[in-house]
Amino acid sequence: MTQPTPGTPSLLRAINDRAALQALLERGPLTRPEIGALTGLSKPTASQLLARLQEAGLVVLNGIREGLPGRTAEVYRLNPEAAHVAALDVTHTHIDARVADITGTVIGRHRLVTPAPADDLVG
Repeated sequence: MTQPTPGTPSLLRAINDRAALQALLERGPLTRPEIGALTGLSKPTASQLLARLQEAGLVVLNGIREGLPGRTAEVYRLNPEAAHVAALDVTHTHIDARVADITGTVIGRHRLVTPAPADDLVG
């Protein structure tokens, strides 16, 4: 019987990074304390995580939240330029193409109308 493999620091960092990215995707811009509270991470760990994600270009500073008790808080959001996805919808009458950024916002679309198929091609 094999022994369970303990989590390595790099695996735990990847899990924490994913949890933070998921929180930002679902909730929108968040502060470091909000990310910590949503993921269950300590403030220092959330700070290290945000520095890592910012250095990787996955999150960007979205501004400062002021007017609340305590210190002003930096607000972070997903960097929409970090990744893109493309999709095609191909039918017998048209081809639709869409491109979206990492947040799911459609940033480009195109429709190509295809000619009607000839009768002898339809079987």
